[in-house]
Amino acid sequence: MTPPWLATAVAQVNAMRPRLPHALLVQGPGGWGEDHVVNALAIELMGLDADANAREVAHPDMRWLAPQDGTIKIDAVRDIIGFLMQTPHTAGRKVAVIQDAEQMNANAANALLKTLEEPPAESFLALCSGAPGRLLPTIRSRCQRVEIRPGPAATVLAWLRDAGVDGNDAGYWAVEFGGAPFAILAASGNGWQPLWPALAKAGGAPAALDARLTRGADGEDLASLAGRWLHIVHWLLRRSPTPARGAILDFAAELLEVRRLALLNTALNRSLQMQRLLLLWAKLWPHLPTDAEPRLLA
Repeated sequence: MTPPWLATAVAQVNAMRPRLPHALLVQGPGGWGEDHVVNALAIELMGLDADANAREVAHPDMRWLAPQDGTIKIDAVRDIIGFLMQTPHTAGRKVAVIQDAEQMNANAANALLKTLEEPPAESFLALCSGAPGRLLPTIRSRCQRVEIRPGPAATVLAWLRDAGVDGNDAGYWAVEFGGAPFAILAASGNGWQPLWPALAKAGGAPAALDARLTRGADGEDLASLAGRWLHIVHWLLRRSPTPARGAILDFAAELLEVRRLALLNTALNRSLQMQRLLLLWAKLWPHLPTDAEPRLLA
């Protein structure tokens, strides 16, 4: 069932079906179902079951490209371009999807741009992006765009509960993921836990943060954890008195730098970085407005 906040985007895509463009960009704030819309379209174009996952289906006329280690490189884009230039086997066209298209590096983006300028016959390319501003303007201008807008908090909460997400956890995650329901659903499915209870415990005792976070025992990478932590810090910043904001912003800058380094280097020493951040967090803790937990929706 299509979530209510995606209804407008889905209707817009359906209206294009009689004259589908060569390239489509489904964009939004990230985690609001950008890839959900693209998946539904790709599956429909291939004549597959509506519940199928295009990422996992082996079909000779469909490809799904996602970032590897936080980036999309030129070789992967070249493979997609070569695929689109082939003659369709069983479907009416070749269909390729690029997930998180903003993660393309400069060489990959430029290679894709050439294909957008001269699209192969009987081909369809769909991009989805939660940060469209990071795409080349020339790429955006050569795609028909569909924009996804966030839905009301109450609607999102009801949808998450129907999907089996614990309402209390959803309240924490709504802050940590900027309210993005598909990101929250993925966190629940991955067995992750809300970050705030562990951070609150570590505020007075840095060593109290468990191995799930310091060593990534639940499979979450350091860049993702730092991103969630940043959302919490920004939530606290908006509720802090002016004298404390400088220290909070300094800590946010440290988190942002660790996230940047983690995206660039997947071998970054997680334990060492977390120990340093936790020592800084413990120093910051007395200045934080911890009388109210960072929770929404619940």
